[in-house]
Amino acid sequence: MQRNRTALDKVAFAPQYLPETTSVVPDLSTELFGKSYALPFGISPLGLSGLMWPRAVEILAEAARKADIPMGLSHFATSHVRDFRAIAEGNGWFQFYPARDPHVRHAMLAEIAQTGFEELIVTVDIPTATRRDRELRTGLSVPPSINARTLWEVATQPRWALATLLEGTPSFKNLDAYIPQGLSMADKASFLTDIIEGHVTADILRDIRAHWKGKLIVKGIMTVANAQKAFECGVDAIWVSNQGGRQLDAMQSPVEVLPSIRRSVGPDAIVLADSGMRSGLDIARMLSQGANVVFLGRPFIYGLEAIGASGGDHVIHVLREELRCALAQIGSATARDLPDFLAYQID
Repeated sequence: MQRNRTALDKVAFAPQYLPETTSVVPDLSTELFGKSYALPFGISPLGLSGLMWPRAVEILAEAARKADIPMGLSHFATSHVRDFRAIAEGNGWFQFYPARDPHVRHAMLAEIAQTGFEELIVTVDIPTATRRDRELRTGLSVPPSINARTLWEVATQPRWALATLLEGTPSFKNLDAYIPQGLSMADKASFLTDIIEGHVTADILRDIRAHWKGKLIVKGIMTVANAQKAFECGVDAIWVSNQGGRQLDAMQSPVEVLPSIRRSVGPDAIVLADSGMRSGLDIARMLSQGANVVFLGRPFIYGLEAIGASGGDHVIHVLREELRCALAQIGSATARDLPDFLAYQID
């Protein structure tokens, strides 16, 4: 996370003044896969978001639809694909964790397609569960550990506690159908880990391509070689990401590798990106380094935790205004023109 922040701070612009017009209203619209979106940023898929704030997916899906931005639903969300799709409509995408067993994988793909999704995100950069010291220190576990500290933390967060009580016990609603009946919470988690753990190989990606008729995006690309290989497998877009810095500390930041990846795949390829952005200026920085559209996760959860159901709308408003101000200050008429205003490339 620190490296993501440090790398973003190195991106500097060279504002161009004395333009031909006095307008300070830049065009923030963008296009992906033949669809127009109002803004060049979206909401990242967030696994277990229902634990962070009850009905987080539904709240953010409505905010994304109203603002006309894309939003991804995690396979490990605590909300069902049908409920999400009904709210997000065409702004909803699905993040897929493919099962190793091709029969299970194909059944999952068929279910997702029947729900009406047109964009599928295949995540390739979580081949195995990692040791996360912060989670260990705070006692996050499956099943949850209930002790005096847990009860105290619940009691001191009454809004969250009441909302969680009303919503009921969260579960992996998009995966429950594939889990044998009668398993404990711990056994369910172990079963799910077992069916999806392992690398997404090029053959698996080609198999998904053969069975998915919509747009295919591969998420977790961090090298030129992997970017080129993904397109060779027939994907429609790549998503540059280091999982927000939570998977492996010894990784480069997406903003560091974006320029070389963009050069390697050419100007017409669709390159998405996430990890580390916290402001509209950060969005501008990522766009200037070669991303078509960037995605944010944590800021939206922070917004929900701070002000509840209006948090999604508020975060979008703040990011939109910060991005507009950044482009107006730089002198860029559109988000697409941002690379022309770089002081230098950080790679």
